[in-house]
Amino acid sequence: MAQPVAGGRIRRVVIRTVLVLAIGAALLAPILYYASTVDVRPPQVDRFTLSQHLPGEDGVALTTSSLEVVFSEAVDHQSAQAAFSVVPKLGGSFSWSGATMIFTPADRLPLETSFSVRLHGQIRDLAGNATGGAGPFAFRTVGGPTIVATQPADQARDVPLDANIQLTFSTLMDTASVQRALQVIPSTQVELRWSGQRLAIVPRTPLLPGREYAVVLGSAAHDQAGTALSPELRFSFTTVSAGLTARTVVPADGTQGVAITTPIAVIFDRAIDPDTVSDNLVTISPPISGSLGLSTAEGAAGLRDDGERILRFTPSGSLPANTTFTVSVGTGIRGADGSRTATPLSWSFTTGAPSSSLGNQIVFLSQRSGVANVWAMNPDGSNQHQVSAELSSLTSYAVAPDGRSLVVGDGARLVELRADGSAHRVLTDAGVLEFDPSYAPDGSAILFGRADVKTGSGLGIWRRPPGGGGAERIAIAPMATPTPTPSSIPSIAPSAGAGGSALLAPVLRAPRISPDGRRMAFVDMSGFAGIVDLRTGAVTQAPFRVVAPPAWLPDDATVLVSGLPVTDDGSGVLPTGLLTPGIPVAPLTPAGLYLTVAQRASLEIGSLLVGSSSVRLTPLRPGGTLPDVNADGRIAYLVLDPRLPDAGRVWILNGTSFQSTPVVPDADALESSVRFAPAPQALLVAREPLPGASASPSPEPSSTPSPTPSPTPGPMPSPPVPASGPGGIWLLNLVSETNTQLTLDGWIPTWLP
Repeated sequence: MAQPVAGGRIRRVVIRTVLVLAIGAALLAPILYYASTVDVRPPQVDRFTLSQHLPGEDGVALTTSSLEVVFSEAVDHQSAQAAFSVVPKLGGSFSWSGATMIFTPADRLPLETSFSVRLHGQIRDLAGNATGGAGPFAFRTVGGPTIVATQPADQARDVPLDANIQLTFSTLMDTASVQRALQVIPSTQVELRWSGQRLAIVPRTPLLPGREYAVVLGSAAHDQAGTALSPELRFSFTTVSAGLTARTVVPADGTQGVAITTPIAVIFDRAIDPDTVSDNLVTISPPISGSLGLSTAEGAAGLRDDGERILRFTPSGSLPANTTFTVSVGTGIRGADGSRTATPLSWSFTTGAPSSSLGNQIVFLSQRSGVANVWAMNPDGSNQHQVSAELSSLTSYAVAPDGRSLVVGDGARLVELRADGSAHRVLTDAGVLEFDPSYAPDGSAILFGRADVKTGSGLGIWRRPPGGGGAERIAIAPMATPTPTPSSIPSIAPSAGAGGSALLAPVLRAPRISPDGRRMAFVDMSGFAGIVDLRTGAVTQAPFRVVAPPAWLPDDATVLVSGLPVTDDGSGVLPTGLLTPGIPVAPLTPAGLYLTVAQRASLEIGSLLVGSSSVRLTPLRPGGTLPDVNADGRIAYLVLDPRLPDAGRVWILNGTSFQSTPVVPDADALESSVRFAPAPQALLVAREPLPGASASPSPEPSSTPSPTPSPTPGPMPSPPVPASGPGGIWLLNLVSETNTQLTLDGWIPTWLP
């Protein structure tokens, strides 16, 4: 009977347990349901992010970045957008991706600016719970892209032939835009290899020995956000050579018409041991008296190299005219590093007959004597003879109106001399650069630009009387030019002086006096064209990036300028106005200023009228530059062609109809300069052969018609004048459309009446 009682107790315990669990579940179910379905927590901001930022720097925004606020849950859009604020204030629009609010600015974010983002007021979630705000969230924007380092450094020497060229940018770049904007001069096939912000420029074949290379990167290069590179980059370096090499002999072998005032020199690729130089080292036949010694390079060439590498024989007097000389240099000479020449040197040249005046002569630049100098010839091309005999390659010259004297320049110093080469006088003092010479129309003054060699800062426009006398600065009233900024490359950046607080003045260039002598046009390299009244000092200025010397119209109140309209929106079109310290001044041409292909195609020719505040664009063809004006107001100009950096086709503008007419071109060449000739209906042009044209090359192919030669290494340079070809100086008859070739080489011709 005991066993049934135990079973009943067990059943009662089980029943009570089940009842307790059931009652507990009934009571807990509503609680769990409420907790799981009713939200009482306010929303939170999980994080603030930038959609586009510098790699590894989450708080540095690119200029195209959006601002993103990520909430912990979905929120009411209107309340969140109303609570959003950013300082400095930005216009823009909102969009949503789930619980992420995205604010997209209406315009690019400004460069180098700090921002603060806050969320004020009540932000509600979908259940009505509200938060009191969040922030501040701080971020800043990037600066414009710059070059922070180059390899090799600017002006480096003895660079290995297998060296890679490297550029390090301040930010990630648009690689395609860099490739389009990059130039290596002389033209070199290269491969671009990127590693983040570093670009390796790898030549496909070894670099040439003893050669100067330039790397140019224009403002068409931009970063990933589309901000243009500013300032534009240019740096150069020189490769090493294998042994003591004669880079240039002066006068070059086989040259005819050499100046009777010429020195006889060998320019080596390195400094020479002075103990190996003796009087019996050089033999000249027929014999002439003079002195032999070592010297450093002069003028612009001396800015790049101060080593004693020029073996120079200076005749004690003028050489006889129309005489052939043979020069021999033995192998006893050694470099300062102990290197030797492999073979003796021997060459010959023939002197010409000097002229006392350059009137009714065509004057031009040529490097046929080994170094670019001024030459002259009769209007039919006969009696081609050397006028100047500098050992630093010339890039500019100006002839006095009476034709009896001239001034020549190499981008660093100016030299005055007579038409026959005598009365040689260096005008430029130490510590300054002088450039862009011109004469007043009445011949009473020589005008030129001046700059500080150490800082690249402009020192204004100056003038001096011909034949002797001191220089004086032309008074020009202060202008509202933008303050120039130094280059971003430390190795070539201008110095601001002690304390770094000095303001560097922009460089003024290309002075041109009006025909009546009352006004002077000039170029302000910070991005302005200018005219100054020489009596009052009053200035007319207009924003324009001028890339060629101004040309006066016959009204004496208007000048033509060629260039690009200036913008200051970060596009890189606005130049700094400074020169690179210690570097010669490049010619004022599109190639001399290293414009990109796109910029050259966008060039315009405009007119600046005295008293105007803007340059009025003329209805000329795009790409027009280097204008010339005759006494009747007709305008000749070039329309640049992308196949050559500083050449194109000649067009003529009728002064009244504003209709341009092309001049019949040469299919194998392009024109690099154009001038009206004194002969009726005639033009004087310089031509550059197109790639592939049948012509014998000069000793150093050049990317510009104003080259600074670096002759081919070797014991002797190649013949300097081509045997044939479409280049050189030409006379174009506009009526008969006949073209007469006067020389096979040369550039920047001028025909004096």
